[in-house]
Amino acid sequence: MSTPTTPSVAHTLTANLQQIRVQIARLDAQAMARQSGFLQRTPRKIPLPDFLLALVALAAEATLSLERIAAVIGLVARLTYTKQALHKRLNATVEHFLAQVATALFGELGQSVRTQGWLRPFRRVLLHDSTVQALPDHLADLFPGSSNQRQKKRAALKIQFIADLLNATVVHCALSGFTRNDQAAAPDILAVTRPGDLILRDLGYFALPVLAAIEQKDAFFLSRFKHGVRVYDLTGQPLDLARELKAQGRFDREVLLGANRVRVRVVALPAPEAVANERRRKARANHDGRLNPSREHLCLMGWNIFLTNVPRAVWPAKALASLYRLRWRIEMIFKAWKSHLGLRQFNARSGSLLCLSVMTKLLFCVLVYRFCQALELLGDTRRHISLLRLARIIGQCACLFAVTVLELTPAQWLEHHLTHHLFYEQRQDRKNYFELLAELNAGLG
Repeated sequence: MSTPTTPSVAHTLTANLQQIRVQIARLDAQAMARQSGFLQRTPRKIPLPDFLLALVALAAEATLSLERIAAVIGLVARLTYTKQALHKRLNATVEHFLAQVATALFGELGQSVRTQGWLRPFRRVLLHDSTVQALPDHLADLFPGSSNQRQKKRAALKIQFIADLLNATVVHCALSGFTRNDQAAAPDILAVTRPGDLILRDLGYFALPVLAAIEQKDAFFLSRFKHGVRVYDLTGQPLDLARELKAQGRFDREVLLGANRVRVRVVALPAPEAVANERRRKARANHDGRLNPSREHLCLMGWNIFLTNVPRAVWPAKALASLYRLRWRIEMIFKAWKSHLGLRQFNARSGSLLCLSVMTKLLFCVLVYRFCQALELLGDTRRHISLLRLARIIGQCACLFAVTVLELTPAQWLEHHLTHHLFYEQRQDRKNYFELLAELNAGLG
């Protein structure tokens, strides 16, 4: 298969965006809006598909404003729509409505990667992680962040995101304050887990009851081992993992963990010496006395220890480290979003506008993520698509993105800008430059 050329890439992007238009038209947006509380009665002026199409078209822009969003909604609906009307429609439920829209739009249209070998047995590979962004302090009550030594309230936004690695689909997204940590969000995965799923998460989500619940759903997990969790053999006798590793050099055995005796497979592989020494250096350098590492903890830092319920017949021990590295894909997704797709550039004047702005940005971010998947499946297997480079390129083409979504010419889009955003607002409390100049010319200054 040939390497993607510029025309084929542009054609693929256009086809993806046209597919989004069709999918928006097919959505039961009113049912989603009512279920989320965003819609209390039948909309009289702006159909919800027009509202959503305008948001997708605007998603690539740097910073959104009520005036800007309202004007594009009016362009799509072919009528006049004011920022005051949009403001009245916004409330805190817009986040839940747009989260449902995102999972509906990007939850079923993915193109699956070719799965072979160790991933073949799984229907989906779910990556769950979060990213945090500081907010202005006036939003601290809605999105509480950490407090400083003077107990001053800070504001921070946390985005919880679950994606299917194999199909580039969105499974779950939600906004919260920083104080709802990943441990509290650990059970969120259970609402979307299906039989045959594989779930990859970092230690922030470690919760033994959740791991047990995942297995009860006939799904699978791969996690790191959390130091301090009690380990028992299958007879219920305490097991000294550090001593076992020193004696045997490796470990691959089913054990019982924690007070509830959750049965899991524990696999321990030696870490490279440089990695182990760096872990120990960081642990010793930590000035929090509560985290002072014990000898046992320092010993275990010399190992990569994994927990899974995937049988040995499916995954040999050597496979686990490579499989767990797939989790870094979501870190690259977040980096692409923040560095190139403007996720940090949102309007934080109010909580509802913030939610609208962030969720609109997420629509764009996820669309680029899926576009990367489509190009990868289209292209030469010897060359692979860089998500970060793709995000940088698409992030610089907001105008072309918008005209493609709305099926306009660049001239029509420019005319829309000039018509709605070229003029000073009429203000009673101040005069603009030309009003002042006219007064001076008239001798009134």
